[in-house]
Amino acid sequence: MRVRLSIAAASLLFAFAPSPLAAAPREPRAAAASSLFDSDPSTKGTTESAVAGASGRSFQNPPSEQPGTIIDRIIFIGNRRIRSDTLKARIFSRDGDPYNEETLRRDFQALWNTQFFEDVKLRVEDSPDGPNHKNVVFEVKERPVIRRIRYDGIHSVSESDILDRFKERKVGLTVESQFDPTRIKKAEVVLIELLGEHGRQFAKVTPQYERIAASNAVILVFKIEEGPKVKVGRITFTGNHAFSSRKLIRAMRHDRPYAIPLYVTEIPVMSKTYDREKLNEDLEVGVRGLYNDNGYFKVVVNEPTLENVDTQGFRLGVPVAGRSHGKAVNMNIKIDEGDRYKMGTLKIVSADPDKALSLKVDALKTIFPLKQGDIFSAAKIRKALQDYTKAYGQYGFIDFTAEPQFDIDDASKRIDITLRFTEEKQYYVRRIDFVGNTTTRDKVIRRELLLDEGQLFNKRAWEISILRLNQLDYFDRIEEDKAVEIKRNQKEGTVDLTLKLKEKGKQSIGLQGGVSGLAGTFIGLTYQTNNFLGLGERLTFSAQFGDIQRSFMFGFTEPYLFDRPITTGFTIFSSRYSFNQARQEALLLGQSVSINPQFIQNYNQNSDGFTLVASYPMKKLSFARVGLTYGLTRTTITPFNDASRFLFEDIQFRSVAGPSALTGIISSTITPTITYNTVDNPINPRSGKSYFYSLSFTGGPLGGNVNTITNVFDWKYFHPIQKHRNVIGFHATAAYTTGYAGKEVPPFSRFYMGGENDIRGYDIRSISPVTFIPQASAVPIAFRDPTCMGCPPRSFSVPVLTYVATLPGGDIQTAGNVEYRIPIVGPVTAALFFDGGTVGIARPSALQLDPTGFATLTQQFPGSNVKQQLTIAPNTNFRVRGSTGIEFVVQLPIVQAPFRVYYAYNVHRLYEQIVAPTPYIDPKEITFLKNAFGTIDPAIFPLQIQPQLNAIINNPGRLDYFEPKTTFRFTVSRTF
Repeated sequence: MRVRLSIAAASLLFAFAPSPLAAAPREPRAAAASSLFDSDPSTKGTTESAVAGASGRSFQNPPSEQPGTIIDRIIFIGNRRIRSDTLKARIFSRDGDPYNEETLRRDFQALWNTQFFEDVKLRVEDSPDGPNHKNVVFEVKERPVIRRIRYDGIHSVSESDILDRFKERKVGLTVESQFDPTRIKKAEVVLIELLGEHGRQFAKVTPQYERIAASNAVILVFKIEEGPKVKVGRITFTGNHAFSSRKLIRAMRHDRPYAIPLYVTEIPVMSKTYDREKLNEDLEVGVRGLYNDNGYFKVVVNEPTLENVDTQGFRLGVPVAGRSHGKAVNMNIKIDEGDRYKMGTLKIVSADPDKALSLKVDALKTIFPLKQGDIFSAAKIRKALQDYTKAYGQYGFIDFTAEPQFDIDDASKRIDITLRFTEEKQYYVRRIDFVGNTTTRDKVIRRELLLDEGQLFNKRAWEISILRLNQLDYFDRIEEDKAVEIKRNQKEGTVDLTLKLKEKGKQSIGLQGGVSGLAGTFIGLTYQTNNFLGLGERLTFSAQFGDIQRSFMFGFTEPYLFDRPITTGFTIFSSRYSFNQARQEALLLGQSVSINPQFIQNYNQNSDGFTLVASYPMKKLSFARVGLTYGLTRTTITPFNDASRFLFEDIQFRSVAGPSALTGIISSTITPTITYNTVDNPINPRSGKSYFYSLSFTGGPLGGNVNTITNVFDWKYFHPIQKHRNVIGFHATAAYTTGYAGKEVPPFSRFYMGGENDIRGYDIRSISPVTFIPQASAVPIAFRDPTCMGCPPRSFSVPVLTYVATLPGGDIQTAGNVEYRIPIVGPVTAALFFDGGTVGIARPSALQLDPTGFATLTQQFPGSNVKQQLTIAPNTNFRVRGSTGIEFVVQLPIVQAPFRVYYAYNVHRLYEQIVAPTPYIDPKEITFLKNAFGTIDPAIFPLQIQPQLNAIINNPGRLDYFEPKTTFRFTVSRTF
């Protein structure tokens, strides 16, 4: 016998919590009859219809409780995805329990609250096992599963942006989740909000679903009509007297137009997208903040009056692209400025009247930036609170808070400030642990820390410790607020610090190849470990082969010798460098070099040697270090054209002259250095500065045959901007070199500029003063003897003093670089740059012919007025060059090298033909020729010989110094 009794009273239905899918109370039978989906597989509908047509729940009134009645079985019908055992665990009744109507009501409610089902029915049937046995049957209909989510009509935002926003707002709507109209409605609201942030204030979002045949699953579709993009229109202010409307608009970071800044004004380019939330931030932080920072403490920025207007313009700002229609929001903002206030008295007291401050009040007042009578500034107050937090953090008060209280005197327009300090407990370091350093030894990390266990916790010392660890470049960038876990023990007054690290690959084996401005076409093998055996040592081996440069280098560096902060190391190297400006520029640019190849340097330089280095911090754990480097190098020069041969053989830089001056050039150099470096990362810096100065002393008591003294200064500064997203970097360098004890600087050690390391848009090492070296040469003269008809032309040689142009380099150079670096995506970074610099000869007396050669020239050409000191071409010494452009850098983690391409436009380039001094022929030689040929035939000299002599004298050497206007180049390096 089956008993089926339904609940007649509607009040019994309301005794249970309403379904999230139910739009209104319905009769149980009607609810059971309705369905979320039709039987037709092509049925589509909106979630609104789903809400209206969702199945309800039905509770059939069970028979009256009879003494001794038990539940024989609990049966679930209709559950496919959810196991019956799982459902039994959610209810209170069990097989064999006494039959209880109130317990069944609770079971029904528990199943409904699981949100697993869109319909739940309960009925009680007689069991065939006996008259007092009942079977409890739950008929359920599972909610469908969302198999796919589509966003039709979306263009302004990507699907990944939508998923990120869903995750941020905890919408809970994902693929394979159950169909839940409540979550779908929340997703709709979030989508409208997200589109509004991207200027789609009139967007419409309609959720729909599509049934998947033969399954209890749906495809959820959000039909989106984005509507026109809303821009910020005209912004006007009323009531502003202290500041101009233009200045107030510039304070609105989110709503001010994109503009090109000029010296006193700016040119608007494009309006920004309207977003009401960002407008509120601009009004509060931008406009109100500007007034508060300038003494207008009671300024009132009223709610803006907004006006939606239709706009019409050109697509992409280009008339030929056609017109576009859109919308904009005009804003009128009323401001009540109020009075301007000044700083009054300052009081610093303890928030606990029974406890005095740990630090002296007079010392604390010196930190406060405002003096009595100064214009009140809210920004300076905020800065002061930060400074007080840092000051107390140095003494272990890591929970310190400062609360300002303002006493406003409207009569005198003065604000008295009382700062109430809550110091809380002073903490000591109990334990420092490291997580993630699988290879790096703990002692390598601990020696970089300025804190030790048992010491007072110093927040500033901890920040510097993080910076020192980042400078090692052993780990991925360590963010202090993310990578450090601080556990407080308030009872004991101690903290446990856990530093979470992620090691970089300590070893890199790479095969490199490509084209570089300095190395030409090359291929190289490099092995490097910056954390050898986890002890911090650096081991480097590299071999590089190319058509311009071949090099071998092996080096080792020990950062802590004998567990003391003494950095020591050595390198052994051998290199062969073919310095052929014409050839390497032709290879690089695919065209001939701009300067006459005969007059630029072309020689091979073979060098072998080693260096030893040691450095030590000026004080314990400081960023300043002093160092000492010793190097020994043996160099041989092989010139391939007259410009290089004359430069090396005739310039007096050794005690010998001629070809012997090119072999066995030994440089023994000792270099003391001093450095200060707070740059946070050696490869991709974001903040910090560095100073470097060195004084190199070569030769003299150190041996060798080169005597030089060289001074080098280098400075770098990096500062994050745009909420620490972008970086602006500055770099400046200057160097000076000179010889001593009768010797001068070798030509290969003089300074040249141009190329990827200093001024990017110019040819490699092509920026140099131009000089002319006098040389004796024999020029052939041909003539025909009229007394010998049919004879071939005869010839003889005339000694001529000619001048060969060459680029000797300078003895002083200065250069500066500015970069604005913008991360694009992943390892790709763009940089706007400007380079400028100059190189010149401050001591022209250093460029002199050797005495033997000069004596020969004066003896051979006594009337030539030749000078031992070389002449410098006008407009070439200390000529300033500039280069500006954009570069793109890709930092590949495997190769650990920055690959970049850049385009540069050159400013103040040299583009002219430099003419050498007039060749000289001894007048006595001309008179002798005239007399000699006059005895043969008086017509030979004026008609044949004289024109050739005139051609020699009137055609001096010319140097086409045509520097490029633009440059596009690929390199494997960074300028700074």
